[in-house]
Amino acid sequence: MGAAAAVQKGLFQSLGTLGYPVHDVAPQGGDLPCIVIGEIVFAPLDTKDRNGFDFVARIHVRSEVHNKLPVRQIQDAIYDRLHNATDDDLTIVGYRLILLRQEMADVIREAQGQIHGVCEFRGLIETV
Repeated sequence: MGAAAAVQKGLFQSLGTLGYPVHDVAPQGGDLPCIVIGEIVFAPLDTKDRNGFDFVARIHVRSEVHNKLPVRQIQDAIYDRLHNATDDDLTIVGYRLILLRQEMADVIREAQGQIHGVCEFRGLIETV
């Protein structure tokens, strides 16, 4: 399994334990609130004897409530689950998680009344 697929699978498994539906594409109606694993951007970060990657994963929270607090609470749960995660918290098959940290979080109101939260996590992995 390649790094991108391994990280996406690991995020799905880890965030699936929070009790919200997890998707890779925002659902059309229903199934809200939910977590959507968006873009994961990779850059090689190899050493002399190991292949590795630096990546940024964008994680969205979608909700139809008319206030931001529920979305922020879900983002807090994501933060608690992923920030400073170890291999015990986020299993990435074929790779060792060196570091995972939240870089930003924001919550915005969209035109249809939906609340959209976005957070980004930067990680470093290396092959095992």
